[in-house]
Amino acid sequence: MLQHKRILLFDFETTGLSAERDQIIEIGAILLEKTESGKYQLIDELSTLVMANRPLSPKIVEITHITDEMLLRDGITQEEAFHLFFKMYQEDTLLIAYNIQFDLSFLIHFFRKYWNPQYQFKNDILDVMAVYKDRHRYPHRLDQAVETYALEVPNTHRALDDIKATLEALKKMGEELDNLSKYVNVIGYNPNYGVSGIKLPHVKYIAQKGGYREIEKS
Repeated sequence: MLQHKRILLFDFETTGLSAERDQIIEIGAILLEKTESGKYQLIDELSTLVMANRPLSPKIVEITHITDEMLLRDGITQEEAFHLFFKMYQEDTLLIAYNIQFDLSFLIHFFRKYWNPQYQFKNDILDVMAVYKDRHRYPHRLDQAVETYALEVPNTHRALDDIKATLEALKKMGEELDNLSKYVNVIGYNPNYGVSGIKLPHVKYIAQKGGYREIEKS
């Protein structure tokens, strides 16, 4: 499916949309490594709640089903969460997420706050939403990908379950595509709004309307 030795799929639940003002409240991550047979196997997994510095809004509780009580009871500190994630990370690992532009903004802020203020990501990335959006009309949420491909994964909006759904959707789309690697280091964006958040110099940004295969044809 891909050429990388290691793949790290990750998902964050957060207190809001701004990596500068908001915080991560849950991390889910799955680390896969390619075996001699060419298949990927699970070698590590992370699922943890992370304490926030202020109460969660009713909207975030509604979306994530995470409460202040859960964070106080089971959450770890932001710095502890970073170090758990960092143990799974290497610079030559392919980073995969659904709508990765959102998660990357928080990840970069995470790295610069708790490791190196000048850190620049050089990892290859793959946005599963961009693959889905290339092939299907609006809407493009992960829920739609799960429904489109009849994936048997729980629909909880919790980080680890979202990762498992993302992986299964990617597998299905990989079966349909001759060259999934064409989507590596490409992020699609809505042409009506442009690119939001940080832009990486090694990533190509392509406008996607949905269903027109702009990336596949580029």
